[in-house]
Amino acid sequence: MQGSNQEIREKMENVFPEVIGAVITKRGDQVNLCPINYQAISTIYEQPLTICIGLSNAGYTLETILETKEFVYAYPAKDQIHDIIYCGTISGRDGDKLAKTSLEFNHALTVAPPHLAGAVLNYECRLVHSYDAGGKDSFTILIAEIQQIVPTAGKNNLDKIYSLGGHNYGAITSADVIQVGRS
Repeated sequence: MQGSNQEIREKMENVFPEVIGAVITKRGDQVNLCPINYQAISTIYEQPLTICIGLSNAGYTLETILETKEFVYAYPAKDQIHDIIYCGTISGRDGDKLAKTSLEFNHALTVAPPHLAGAVLNYECRLVHSYDAGGKDSFTILIAEIQQIVPTAGKNNLDKIYSLGGHNYGAITSADVIQVGRS
């Protein structure tokens, strides 16, 4: 793509807001959480249910998933914003970053990594495919089958965290229904 980094940033502003998710992995006894904003989830019409995420090729989270073949994908709640953003600034490779947060976890039903307690939703996932999109300085796309979906009572879509562009984060406080069903 042609243009300076600033020109590209300006052109990409319309992609926001983007929902922030959290990828939770477990290697041995160490639980790790990595916030991401690239995900796509299949619809109920596509079976089996799948999720697609993109992770940095240099990251500990990708390394762990490729080794263990499983993860939990969660939609953190807006009251977890500070701890979630903190987890994006420290590598799990360097130690237990979760020890410096107030995040809590619950046992999953079908995979070793735990659920993020208080999250809007947790998906228990098993890796099906991975696609390296370009080497060490790029990213890998992961496709996983969703084994279990676990919502948190009292949480809904308006409790999710969104990237608003740059280093700005927020919540969406209302949504208008503009169509019901397919036309």
